Amino acid sequence: MLFETVKSEGVSHFSYVIGDEHTGICAVIDPRRDVEVYLEIAQANGVRITHILETHIHADFVSGSRDLAAQTGAPIYGGASDDYGFDYRPLHEGDTLELGPLTLEVLHTPGHTPEHVSFIVRGGLGAPANWGVFTGDTLFAGEVGRPDLLGEDTEEQLTRQLYHSLHNKLLKLGDEIIIYPAHGEGSPCGAGIGDRPTSTIGYERRHNGIFQARNVDEFARQVLGSLSPAPRYYPFMKKINAEGPALLGYLPHLPALDVAAFREQIDQPGTIVVDTRELAAFGGGHIPGAINIPLRDAFPMWVGWLLQPEQRILLVLGDAAEIDTAHRHLRRIGYDNIVGYLRQGMRTWFEAGAIFARTPQVSIHELREQLKARRGMQILDVRSDSEWEQGHIPAAQHIYLPYVEERLELLDRQQPVATYCGSGFRAGMAASILQRHGFQEVYNIPGSMSAWTSADFPLE
Repeated sequence: MLFETVKSEGVSHFSYVIGDEHTGICAVIDPRRDVEVYLEIAQANGVRITHILETHIHADFVSGSRDLAAQTGAPIYGGASDDYGFDYRPLHEGDTLELGPLTLEVLHTPGHTPEHVSFIVRGGLGAPANWGVFTGDTLFAGEVGRPDLLGEDTEEQLTRQLYHSLHNKLLKLGDEIIIYPAHGEGSPCGAGIGDRPTSTIGYERRHNGIFQARNVDEFARQVLGSLSPAPRYYPFMKKINAEGPALLGYLPHLPALDVAAFREQIDQPGTIVVDTRELAAFGGGHIPGAINIPLRDAFPMWVGWLLQPEQRILLVLGDAAEIDTAHRHLRRIGYDNIVGYLRQGMRTWFEAGAIFARTPQVSIHELREQLKARRGMQILDVRSDSEWEQGHIPAAQHIYLPYVEERLELLDRQQPVATYCGSGFRAGMAASILQRHGFQEVYNIPGSMSAWTSADFPLE
């Protein structure tokens, strides 16, 4: 049996290749947009891709189903829905797909989305009975899928469907069944997904707090009450995947631009410079108006929160070797308008004598002295609502990072502003947004809340 999990960092996405080497066929479940990895797995194992399966219309990454179909000729299968705008084969509960000795049985599991299906798998040497289930975004390790992404007051109906899918379908499969979800820790598709890539029905039944709800009403209160805001790009992504993503083929080449060419592109309407370096490097010197989104695992999620999909993107990297990672992250969430990147990074910008800006840092000790002296420093907490409610720096204002740009009027442009978060990562993004919008005296607090609490300073 061939079975491989493909993890896509940034969107915490799991896709799967499952098949049989003896009959030479396999299926890919929930493929990402850059599909070379599936072709390489198939070639390395001497099989061909004959089935492309979607558990649902995704909202957090661009599906690679159409690209994979174009390159292999394999049909696309998905839960029956009028929302699909391209050719696919609709699946209904009880349908089966044969992969040599393996059988995938369709289970309709609505709740995260109406068309959502899961795939029960059985077969293989010594395994005639059901042994696993690909749950998509219905059930994760330690969490369930969020039912609030369609809007239009569908949350209540979808939550009740989710309860039914979990209790009357998935939990009835048997405690020994292994769960293979579409996402892991860090994905906003669930409020608190665990850091285990798999789980079992029995483990979730006993230890997942959501299954302790006594009835559907209590379940709904618990699920809907735990949700964090969904990233802004989700509706855009949902629309792309329903209509059918444009074919990508192989990852296009991105040009390395010299300073003169980079400056010309900055002046074009709708252009934004995204600096992917870490906080200290960005603070030491950056292109005026650039927004700082460090190239960590959460990079694509914050791009989706802070940028518009149609914006022209220019990249500044800490290392030219990072271009492939940044490029893949952007393409996977449908941000295709990438103009190029600054050749040799900020070094060439400095050597060309071009104007640059700084973001000064203020330590927690300096900040506390400012507070004691009542010197008028505005302190901006950009953490989530739940983090804020657990305690914050005295006299701080609170605006969750994704909403900073639209709530600038809450801040006094004539007074200095210091931004903080949990560690400084999100605070650096917030500081760059303020500077981009003309705030003249902006500081970042390295270490942020982690440093403040380590020093045992007081909280409100």
